[in-house]
Amino acid sequence: MSTDARNTIWLAILAAGALLLSTTARAEPVLPVETWQTDNGADVLFYPTDSLPMVDARVIFDAGSARDPEGKGGTASLTASLLEEGTSKRDAKAIADGFARVGAEFSASANLESTAVRLRSLTEEDWLWPAVELMAEVIAKPAFEDEDIQREREQQLRGIQSRQQSPQAVASDALRKTAFGNHPYAHPTDGTRESVESIAPSDVRAFHQQRFVATNATVVIVGDLDSEQARRLAGTLTENLPTGEAAPALPEVEPLQESETVRIDFPSEQSTVLVALDGIPRKHQDYLPLYVGNHMLGGSGFASRLMSELREKRGLAYSTYSYLMPLRAGGRLVMGIQTRNDQVGTALSLMDEELSRFIDEGPTDEELADSQANIVGGFPMRLNSNDKIIEQIGALAFLDLPLDYFDDYTDRVEAVTADEIRQAFERHVEPQKRVVVIVGPTAEETEVDDGAE
Repeated sequence: MSTDARNTIWLAILAAGALLLSTTARAEPVLPVETWQTDNGADVLFYPTDSLPMVDARVIFDAGSARDPEGKGGTASLTASLLEEGTSKRDAKAIADGFARVGAEFSASANLESTAVRLRSLTEEDWLWPAVELMAEVIAKPAFEDEDIQREREQQLRGIQSRQQSPQAVASDALRKTAFGNHPYAHPTDGTRESVESIAPSDVRAFHQQRFVATNATVVIVGDLDSEQARRLAGTLTENLPTGEAAPALPEVEPLQESETVRIDFPSEQSTVLVALDGIPRKHQDYLPLYVGNHMLGGSGFASRLMSELREKRGLAYSTYSYLMPLRAGGRLVMGIQTRNDQVGTALSLMDEELSRFIDEGPTDEELADSQANIVGGFPMRLNSNDKIIEQIGALAFLDLPLDYFDDYTDRVEAVTADEIRQAFERHVEPQKRVVVIVGPTAEETEVDDGAE
């Protein structure tokens, strides 16, 4: 990228009042984060901002669906949904009224690897601290009444049933199950009907007791506070949590050993096709070459190779894509398309060809330059609000990445070479070993090779 182009980008950012970031090395860190531990062992990260009199606080527990008890998938999701349903002191209505009274926003949800409890509040003393104290109570002292658990479990089962009406959701669930095998990543975050029906109230209480502890928690605070206020906030949020123990490391994701095709009959006008191949954990040194490479392969919309070949040249689909699934214990590379039922075989063959060509030849110089410019140009938008900043800081902490990760991020993106990308794909992605999921009305009749040539 030229100097003039860089200057244009940064002048636009300044004019918009966004964060002042730089694509070159800086003496000052991009995200000057203050860190400490609470007395009972929770890690805290604080980034002060003064753009608005607001604060975002997030408590992240290593308590995602990968930590669900064996055979009881959906426990983490059910536990998170129950936090707002009552504490030892107040019921669900009192909790909702308590946050609404001070204009605060509260939510809790579980994903594959973590459970996050979130608060957004004004920083005015009379508004902030009642919200913080209520959040602390919700996290540490949920009631988990039997009738609440039963009601939320039924709600979760309805959500699972609703997902079965979406071919994309059906395909995604089947892909995770097949691509991760016996690994804790394999089951859907909300569980299956069978697993959720097996969750007893004692399972929810035991999960909370084991995972919602200070040593298993990371507190992230972003907003218009000083350090003393942030320390008080973090201490209040965690003071009633037992110290406990951090969750153990998950087993490493095993490489795919062979190809497999799963066909699921579904009454839809098109077939949804997902392909999973080997990937890497997020902390792997080859992450950036794979990320930049995937941007060209299928991660950049209309500028990607898959979109060019399968949509623009062949008219096989409105959209086709690829993305990395880089988790803490491993990952997968996923390609996807929705296409006419009679074109599934053709679409798969073309996706295979593009992937193999990309691995063999790597990107062109023009492709690489365009992708680097796109990634660098879009980088400031990842940090242009408190909500985005807290998301990024939380991810760095949870994934155990260095907190100065963004200081030279754009330099490192621009330093990635075409040969590094080709070698990274060659090392980690083997087209002959893949999982293919086809969801559609004629899926069982579609002829598909189980191994790419």
